[in-house]
Amino acid sequence: MGFTNPVFDQNFPDPMIITAEDGSYLAIATNGNGSNAQTLTSDDLVTWRQGPDALPDLPSWSSPGKVWAPEAIQHSEGRYLLYYTTRAPDPEIQCVGVAVAERAGGPYVDERPGPLVCEEDQGGSIDAHPFTTADGTRYLYWKNDGNAVGVDTWISVQQLDESGTELVGEPRRLFKQDLPWEGTLVEGPFLWEHEGRFHMFYSANSYASPDYAVGHAVADDPLGPFTKTPEPIMVGNDVAAGPGHCALFEKDGRVWMVYHAWYPGEVGPDYPGRTMWLSEVTFDGDTVSVVPPTVDYPERP
Repeated sequence: MGFTNPVFDQNFPDPMIITAEDGSYLAIATNGNGSNAQTLTSDDLVTWRQGPDALPDLPSWSSPGKVWAPEAIQHSEGRYLLYYTTRAPDPEIQCVGVAVAERAGGPYVDERPGPLVCEEDQGGSIDAHPFTTADGTRYLYWKNDGNAVGVDTWISVQQLDESGTELVGEPRRLFKQDLPWEGTLVEGPFLWEHEGRFHMFYSANSYASPDYAVGHAVADDPLGPFTKTPEPIMVGNDVAAGPGHCALFEKDGRVWMVYHAWYPGEVGPDYPGRTMWLSEVTFDGDTVSVVPPTVDYPERP
């Protein structure tokens, strides 16, 4: 028995999925539907119910309207962290914050006096992604919002301390837009470890364009250097335009990608926006294959 994509057919940009403390699934996404950090809940990954705002109150240094690409992780028993993009003290840029909660769905609270990452001279910082290695070393990946100010966009990484709320050492730039299909930007990093190799999934080109797509790079260390696959590993087709800003998760030994995509065609008054889709991911050494956007998916997660 299969399922139908999109698994959520309303606006739910930049989605990611984690397992909640009760064994159900939680999806978190960019602001919308009256929430700073939208949530959905599901028991089977294909039927989703609207949930509460995971980040109902922003810190005093920020304000609503530009809370983007939140990613939640379980830090320890009864402690979850949410890394998110929000409006910085300077309203013209965005920066990365981190908030803490006792449950996967929040409510998360950010008690820091300012942003965690904020590259003011590089357009700001967005699209934070936390990653923990098998030995417990924590890293944070992000993108400087260079395309907003006409400079290069870089995927960068920096180590996090044991609490996951402070950065240590110095940031390292990994790669920028340098392939023809990427246009003026790379963004949305997500790291996945498979058989000792570190696979970076990222998006590139304009999110509002049919040319938006998912790229891939691989390294033997979380700090790189990463080698890019020359062409994108997922592109739009006749059922989904501009697929991107993905996250990966595992279910019963299979790896799945959750991502957003537009319906092809012009935006109209009833247009739902960026809907949530699922596709399976398989690995063969350094090569990655992703099932293209498919409406009638043959097999359930």
